[in-house]
Amino acid sequence: MMVYAQTSLISGLCVAVVFFVAPTRAIAHHGVGAQFDLSQTIELQGEIKELIWRNPHVRLTVSVVDASGDEILWAGEGMSIPSLRQREVTEVLLDVGDQITLAGNPAHDGENELYVTNVLLPNGREVLFTGNAEPRWQGLVMGSTGPAFETIGDASLPELGLFRVWSVRQPRIWQNFDFEIFPLSAEARAEGEAYDRLSDAPRGGECAPPGMPQIVTANPYPRDFVDRGDTILMRLEHYDTIRTIHLTPLPSNTEPLPSPLGYSVGHWNDDTLAVTTTKISDGKFRLGISLSENVETVERFTVTVDGSRLDYQMTVIDPTVLLEPAEFETHWVYIPGISVESFDCFGG
Repeated sequence: MMVYAQTSLISGLCVAVVFFVAPTRAIAHHGVGAQFDLSQTIELQGEIKELIWRNPHVRLTVSVVDASGDEILWAGEGMSIPSLRQREVTEVLLDVGDQITLAGNPAHDGENELYVTNVLLPNGREVLFTGNAEPRWQGLVMGSTGPAFETIGDASLPELGLFRVWSVRQPRIWQNFDFEIFPLSAEARAEGEAYDRLSDAPRGGECAPPGMPQIVTANPYPRDFVDRGDTILMRLEHYDTIRTIHLTPLPSNTEPLPSPLGYSVGHWNDDTLAVTTTKISDGKFRLGISLSENVETVERFTVTVDGSRLDYQMTVIDPTVLLEPAEFETHWVYIPGISVESFDCFGG
């Protein structure tokens, strides 16, 4: 069995905040490296013309005046609302009419689009808009790890066990998918290599939630667990998803219907919740690689003794796609005061 870090699986989904130009084209969200030249950084100064603070990306229109005095509209891309919220960056920092300075990576195709890494506000404060951005200008910097993450361990409450809200700790390292580290079948490898992020977008658009296994592992948003006796609800802020984990098996003469989340059965093994999921329909190993109808996932959720962290493992078993089972590992942390909010997706 091969073990991989979470970053390899989650690269199928990019976390972003988008500056949107309504009169021109909307930025298509298909991966930062595929759309933007990360080797170049440019700066722009302009006025905010429109602001839409909603998931999966915050969107605004920025008007830039060129050397000839002509107005040019620019779009850009940064982080999601939940990711910004965890860094204490909210919409009150920006408003229509504000004069701001942006720094970021331009689009490969020459369109007026920017992957925004830094924003300089009218009051001189700088906001980091991506997880790996470094301060660029002199002055107060916002949007780094954030005070909330400094409280980890101060109130870990081990008596709560699994049943609470868990968060992804910042900063995270995001990697591009590397075919060579996965034991893919020849057919699956060919399917993945043929996938084009810019043209092969998911049919449902940006507000179509992914199914298993990506909905659990491929998002940086809060999630919590609710004890319902014979079932456990796993509530994900990502796309307002509610997943049911059954603690009692179905009768032998009952067959669950396939669904994007599949049918999950869990049991406690000491302090570890082990969950097996089958009947996954239209599952993706990542964008561009489909899973077969026989795919099975096995998850293990274990709270650390001090209650500050939830360790997670997932094993994906699919002989059609994988030459051997693939195992992913990551963890989430307990941060007092964090809650699961409405995703409120806007996929324009």
